[in-house]
Amino acid sequence: MNIFAKKPYLLALVLSAILFIWLLSGQSNASKTPTPPPVVATQLMQVRVQEFIAQPLQREIVITGRTAPYRIATVRAEIDGRVTEILAERGARVQKNQVVVRLAVDDRETRLKEAQALLSQRETDYKAKRDLAKKGFQAETQIAEAFALLESAKNWVMQAQLARDNVLIKIPFDGVLVQRPVEIGDYVRVGDGVAEIMDEAKFLVIGDLNELERATVRVGSRAEVRLLTGDSVTGKISLLATQADAATRTFRIEVEIPNNDKTFAAGQTCEIIIPMETIAAHQISAALLSLNDAGVVGVKAVNLDNKVEFYPAELIRSEGSGVWLKNLPTKLRLITVGQGFVRPGDVVHPTVEVQKK
Repeated sequence: MNIFAKKPYLLALVLSAILFIWLLSGQSNASKTPTPPPVVATQLMQVRVQEFIAQPLQREIVITGRTAPYRIATVRAEIDGRVTEILAERGARVQKNQVVVRLAVDDRETRLKEAQALLSQRETDYKAKRDLAKKGFQAETQIAEAFALLESAKNWVMQAQLARDNVLIKIPFDGVLVQRPVEIGDYVRVGDGVAEIMDEAKFLVIGDLNELERATVRVGSRAEVRLLTGDSVTGKISLLATQADAATRTFRIEVEIPNNDKTFAAGQTCEIIIPMETIAAHQISAALLSLNDAGVVGVKAVNLDNKVEFYPAELIRSEGSGVWLKNLPTKLRLITVGQGFVRPGDVVHPTVEVQKK
């Protein structure tokens, strides 16, 4: 100890040597201990999937239409005269040949009697001259003249009879009296409208098709017409325009429907549903739709290798219970939860859930 007291640097050298030897021994032991492998994260993204199988679905063309009369006619006066009687009110259902308006007879009855009297005279004269001709006392020219006068008298009687009958203005077919613009005391002239009649036994439903829709529709095919009230009826396509509307570039379509129970009225808004071919489609919730990087609408599913795949799809029908898509595989494991956190090609851990009925 006296040595270290006299020479303290020796103590420092000894301590340094001991520390150096200790450090060397620690490195040697460390080199003999194996290095553990690095920890790699292997946890996969968990998603929930449902199994979907394509179902047969009849494709439909659905357009908005409006009801219109199958036929409507304006009854006009064929003679001049004053209205003396109204025999049907507006809105009344009328039958063919029913009198709706009566005009004043005036002197038409007298003219008819005069024409009938003249016709009787011409007939007697013609008969007498024909009998004389048989005996050789009458020239052929006189017979021809008597015959011409007889025919003229017949024509006069027919005109007088028609003028008297035309004071009764009649309905041309069964229907509804829509308009009657005359009242008692009005004076009408030849060609004036007296009544407007609408046939309500059947109606037309008018709509517009675009070019692609028109190419798949045929005249004579059936179509369903559904009112906003929920009432519906099946009819047939009676007209498909061959020229597009200049303003809308659409084609007019007419569907003929029966109206036996008087359900329909002219001018009602409705849907025209035209059934097309049957295809395989999937019905899913609209919330499961997504877009890929190219902006294409589709769905994300998990294949048998648990990899995420994106399937483009075409929307063919939208309902309250979901949307119908086509151009998808027959069987799908569709991602219902977590589709926003995975991309096509990702490996995931799917949990299958039971599809709700």
